[in-house]
Amino acid sequence: MKFLVMLFLVLGASLPAKAHPHSWIDLETSLIFNEKGQIKGLWVGWLFDDFYSAFTLEETPRNKDGGYSQKSLNDLAEQNLKNLSEYSYFTFIHSDGKAVTFKPVTDYKTYVSKQRLWMEFTVMLENPIDPKAHKIDYAVYDPTYYVEILHAASGDPIQLVGNTQGCGYRLSMPEPPEELSLMAAMLDQSETAGDGIGVFFAEKVVLSCP
Repeated sequence: MKFLVMLFLVLGASLPAKAHPHSWIDLETSLIFNEKGQIKGLWVGWLFDDFYSAFTLEETPRNKDGGYSQKSLNDLAEQNLKNLSEYSYFTFIHSDGKAVTFKPVTDYKTYVSKQRLWMEFTVMLENPIDPKAHKIDYAVYDPTYYVEILHAASGDPIQLVGNTQGCGYRLSMPEPPEELSLMAAMLDQSETAGDGIGVFFAEKVVLSCP
């Protein structure tokens, strides 16, 4: 079974959509630098859409005070992250065009904000990277494009934190071929276009350092 089907089953959602994508996530990211100015990780925040959140929270137990059970939310996040680990946590960092490997995610947080489900986690690199010696870029996306993940339109959704040494970034917007967009629009919820389609609909953050 494809991961996204597993993810939606874990969260108790059954979405009556007729085209890819079937759900949407507002994304926030923070590239983390260590004291030496090396990149050591990426913090990722996901705010799930209203419809998906409503289905999920409908099945989530509440506390006596009416709030959602934090234990239940944590259990969902842990299961999701376990499944996501097989797909690089939908997080893809490249150094000189080559994929960077991560440590297993252990740092995460989840809660409900204005009836929308929020989940955040941090992926730490196996080895820190000097951004002045290597070309760095990253993208967060679902390889199957079952879920569309784009940086939030408001606020400050992309940040560089730590000893950034004057580094900046450029957000590259997706420009999928027209025929690929048409194909995605024709897929129903039970179909998949494979693991290669998502990258064409993904934003890419390109780092630049003096």
